[in-house]
Amino acid sequence: MSSSKEQWNKAHASTNNNDSTIPSSLYTDENPATTIKGTGFKNERIAKRTIELTSQPGVRYKQYWTIRAMRERAAHHPNKSVGIRDAITVFDEWLENYKEPSDQDKQLYKQEWEEFRRLCQSDANKHCYGKDPTKEELRRARDDLANGQKLLIQLLSSQRQSQLSSRSTPFPLTTFVALFGGPGMHGYGSHEIDSDQGISRVHIDGDEGNQELIGAAKTSKLMLGNVAKVEVTYNRSDELAMAAIIRSKQSNTLENLWGRSVDTSQGSKKRQRINSTAKEEDTNSEWTCNTCTFVHVGRNKRDFLACELCGSTRLADT
Repeated sequence: MSSSKEQWNKAHASTNNNDSTIPSSLYTDENPATTIKGTGFKNERIAKRTIELTSQPGVRYKQYWTIRAMRERAAHHPNKSVGIRDAITVFDEWLENYKEPSDQDKQLYKQEWEEFRRLCQSDANKHCYGKDPTKEELRRARDDLANGQKLLIQLLSSQRQSQLSSRSTPFPLTTFVALFGGPGMHGYGSHEIDSDQGISRVHIDGDEGNQELIGAAKTSKLMLGNVAKVEVTYNRSDELAMAAIIRSKQSNTLENLWGRSVDTSQGSKKRQRINSTAKEEDTNSEWTCNTCTFVHVGRNKRDFLACELCGSTRLADT
């Protein structure tokens, strides 16, 4: 049997003898239901994370291919930053020391491959595409991811406002896997599938995990406070999702100190009356932070030079 390197070279051969030609199918991600999120080549840290993520049981059968793909994508990047060059060094070191799996490992990888094929043939992978995707298939893949991000933001926003588990929200299965990928550890956290109950459980590692999924700007705009973890429970047959935010035990955000709308204690009610009165008296004494959009209200805050919430420097005329 040919080696992993020989199989890769054959599958990704260029169409001519020009070594600078980008290998065919290098940028394809045909099966969203099996994808591990968080791999990449942005810098050394992401490259090392890619190696770690592809070392987990369930995806080891394609570790060589994933790392080789990231290495080649980095090598063909038109504007290589210092970080990308560092990532290439990490990948080259791993590839140089790579050893073909033993016969015992091959048996394990065969089982992983069979599970991969099962997921590929499931409804979750309905929006897969081949080695040469059409423009329509690529557009559909982008739309699935964008819609998944919007639905996650909707879940988190509703949960933040209620301080309870969010209501079940329609979340198409193909959109769900486009955002969260297949079962396993990911850059954002983890995704587990309970096949018996038809349930997916996604664990998002706080703000860092949210940033991996929806970006830093949108995560900041949500103003979720001190988040330790987000848990998403998904019914794969009904295609409904619920989210719960698990907050850190020690939280010193303004929202947690002053904005607990569900706190019915006398002290909380008194603070709310004070805040309400201040807003009525000082409606013209306010300014908004350009970074996090926090509105500073009151005469005592109108001369602040930095945002009370995020610490960003106040810009002129805000």
